[in-house]
Amino acid sequence: MYQYEIVSDALAQVGGLPVEVAVDYAELIAFLELTPWEGPPYSDDIPDGEMRRMVFGPDGAGLAVYVVLEQERRVVVVHVAWVR
Repeated sequence: MYQYEIVSDALAQVGGLPVEVAVDYAELIAFLELTPWEGPPYSDDIPDGEMRRMVFGPDGAGLAVYVVLEQERRVVVVHVAWVR
């Protein structure tokens, strides 16, 4: 299991999410704590890179960008966006 962390800017972005997607974001955190490498690479040019992305919410309207720190077994969310 990985430890979940979030940088302050991303935490503020999570605070701006619609209330109805709070459960979706919580499910995303649970998923990242178990299988963070399942997310596609942030950049297709670096397929094995530590920076990853994952969509969440209805119709994939949310996006979380995170870094997997494998040696420390940590997942750090660095950006969260909602496109609606």
